[in-house]
Amino acid sequence: MRKPEKFVYRDYLNKSYMRMLRLCIKANWAHGNVRREYQSELDVELDIIRSLVDVAASPEEKLISPGLHEVWSKELKEIGRMIGGWIKSDASR
Repeated sequence: MRKPEKFVYRDYLNKSYMRMLRLCIKANWAHGNVRREYQSELDVELDIIRSLVDVAASPEEKLISPGLHEVWSKELKEIGRMIGGWIKSDASR
């Protein structure tokens, strides 16, 4: 992959992380159905980040090592568990 493409890829990841942060804050302040919408958007953004990390570790791209992919995947899985627990706890209210 050419160097400019790497920077574009990193920019996508940074924007997704910042969007997740904004969605977390908005969902925390919102109530009812609005909160559920933000939580759903947060879950979708997490899937986008997972896809970007998977592509980064693919043999064609080789942007990150398999070891780094494993570390990031574990962290993203834990974030997914936290989001899922948050959604479940709000559903029971």
